[in-house]
Amino acid sequence: MKAIHIILTLTLALAAAPLSALSVAAPVIDSGKLDFQELPTLSKKRFDCSLTGMYRSFYWGRGLVASQEAEQGEGVETIAFKGTYDFGDKGGWTFNETVAYSIFSAGHCLYGNPPMSRRGAIVVLRERIPGFDQLPKEVQEMYISSLEGKSIKQCNMENEFAVVSTFKYTHELFNVTFGHDFIHGGILGVMAKHYRDQGASVVHEVFITPEFTPYKWMSIGCTTRFSFVGIRGWWFEPYVNFRAPLIGSADDIENIKMLAVVQFGMSATADYFRSHYFACENGSQGYWIKLSTPYFITRNWILTPSLTINWAGRGAMKANTKSEFRVYADNVSTVPFRPFALVSDISLTYRF
Repeated sequence: MKAIHIILTLTLALAAAPLSALSVAAPVIDSGKLDFQELPTLSKKRFDCSLTGMYRSFYWGRGLVASQEAEQGEGVETIAFKGTYDFGDKGGWTFNETVAYSIFSAGHCLYGNPPMSRRGAIVVLRERIPGFDQLPKEVQEMYISSLEGKSIKQCNMENEFAVVSTFKYTHELFNVTFGHDFIHGGILGVMAKHYRDQGASVVHEVFITPEFTPYKWMSIGCTTRFSFVGIRGWWFEPYVNFRAPLIGSADDIENIKMLAVVQFGMSATADYFRSHYFACENGSQGYWIKLSTPYFITRNWILTPSLTINWAGRGAMKANTKSEFRVYADNVSTVPFRPFALVSDISLTYRF
């Protein structure tokens, strides 16, 4: 398995949680009717932006948590800028642009580049040389000694840079978001560069997220992503969000001081992984329950601690049993994902 051992995602997940929670309590912007015969001009009423800094205890993405062996440590720092432009009335179109940069606190080499074991060398030679077992013993030993103790493959993991562009349309109890992800580096970049041998740590995705909000305190949605550069395939991320004011009243959203936001989510893939790459199996990848409590220090400053409970899905657990690095290093602890993990993070957002 060439670097499929840990999966991102999406970069935006590191910054989106505090930003999305923030939008729940943001005052409604009513800029009047918009004449679509003319291009709207930027104004403070229609343009809003924010800057977020975050620390996360483990590398987390799309419900998957990288193992300490894979990441060679723990922790990720992220800084994200988000700009929003409202094209008209409440219930119309908005444009969002998010730029995020994530730095891994630990090493940038997957699994620390372990050496090839004798058993792993035999597995490799059987794959490369038809009839290897029928060769004379001295010839087999010559081939084995040429691989045993050597580096399996050095897979680097670059810091992650992502640009996420979206258009969102809102109408009463329904909204839909159309977007594009550009990702360089991170785990998706590792997958493109090493797993698919593209030579570049770049992934492009398009996605759509329809969402139903039957109540002010509840939303149900599903993000469907199609990756078309770096890796080809589908990601599906259904979720349910619940929110309620902890300090303040839902009838006076401008004066809410603290919110509670709970998300139940999962991720799954289709036609994304290929068996001959020793990758995860398609199907369920991760499940999570996330609790966030954004605290509005002032109108412009928001502090958001979060705690996420994660379980690896069937596809991710399959990677833990047939990981290429686990087989070649002959080490049962060399697995890509944590089967279960508690991930904490804290972020500070400034709106201006």
